[in-house]
Amino acid sequence: MKQIVIIHGGNSYSSQDAYLADLKMRQISYEHLKFQKKWKQWIFEQMPETDVLLPSMPNSDNAVYDEWKIYFEKFLPFLSDDVRLVGHSLGAMFLSIYLNENPLPRPVRQLVLIAGGYDDDTYGDYGGFMVKSAKNVAKYAEEIHLFHSEDDAVVSFSELAKYQNDLPTATVHAFTNRGHFIEATFPELLEILKQK
Repeated sequence: MKQIVIIHGGNSYSSQDAYLADLKMRQISYEHLKFQKKWKQWIFEQMPETDVLLPSMPNSDNAVYDEWKIYFEKFLPFLSDDVRLVGHSLGAMFLSIYLNENPLPRPVRQLVLIAGGYDDDTYGDYGGFMVKSAKNVAKYAEEIHLFHSEDDAVVSFSELAKYQNDLPTATVHAFTNRGHFIEATFPELLEILKQK
């Protein structure tokens, strides 16, 4: 059966003090506390014939790479020959680092990296999620797609060029007005995931 695994984003910090300082400074709006449908659930609803897996990675508000790696490796044995890996934001960074450093038994059908940071910490502290290289990632995916938007206020658009340099055969989907891809729907991604 076709599988899609979506690794969500999160925050990472270089120290506990940096995390606590961010918590103290963080502003919370009432509107953001209300339920908001996200494209991850929408993809699930649009593909009932597919196993869409939405794992909750550990401690996403103060993510630690080694913890995510342990958890990710626990569900690797469940993946079929027909799997697509999707990483959004910190999830894209995680998949890039993991696949660059750890061989998979077989390539995944598709790897989709959405609004992933690389190594520019202008907008935040990526902690242990800094990407040093993604050049080996191409070995573990039959097809790679990179999504980024010029108006992303969370991850600089310039990070896309770093992924393009490491993954020259990847298909790039550049936008001007999608921000950090936090809408309720994501039709361009759905079209790609429905292929093959």
